[in-house]
Amino acid sequence: MIYYQMRKLQLIGRLLFEEGLVDARAGNLSVRVGDKILITRRGSFLGDLRDHDFILLDIEKKNLLDERASSELVVHREVYLKTQKRAVVHAHPVSVVKLSFEKDLIVPKDSEGEELLNSVKVIPKLPSGSYELAREVAKILSTSKLVVVRGHGVFSADTDAFYAYSHISVLEHSCKILLDE
Repeated sequence: MIYYQMRKLQLIGRLLFEEGLVDARAGNLSVRVGDKILITRRGSFLGDLRDHDFILLDIEKKNLLDERASSELVVHREVYLKTQKRAVVHAHPVSVVKLSFEKDLIVPKDSEGEELLNSVKVIPKLPSGSYELAREVAKILSTSKLVVVRGHGVFSADTDAFYAYSHISVLEHSCKILLDE
């Protein structure tokens, strides 16, 4: 199961990078596996993830290896503890970030964005990796697929990592359309 999830996250990381949804050292991925979390290491290059770029941690118990995990580990953990979601993807799509400076709610106008996303809440910028950010993101993701952090990026959560990635891809496409108006 863990091997399969790592392969899926490797594919998603490559897709995120190839679509320009993350740069060389940005973004992070995780999946819940029972009472564990499989998460990317701090500073991993999502475009070419290797087995050593993943860490398996307890969802609730802190561990010495926590320091090596993504700086957003606290956000991922809180999402798993407060929601039924099984995967979290965090990316920094340029068009989404640009629109986050102007809007408190992103409402796609294209048919796919309207149908799949409806609207996406933009929250104020909170310190990366903070409990404050974790609580706010988890609260919104308990009833939504996505949340945008002003000037920072987007968190997506779903039952499967591929769905979480695809929501971000659709949102970026919708934001490009909105910016071209």
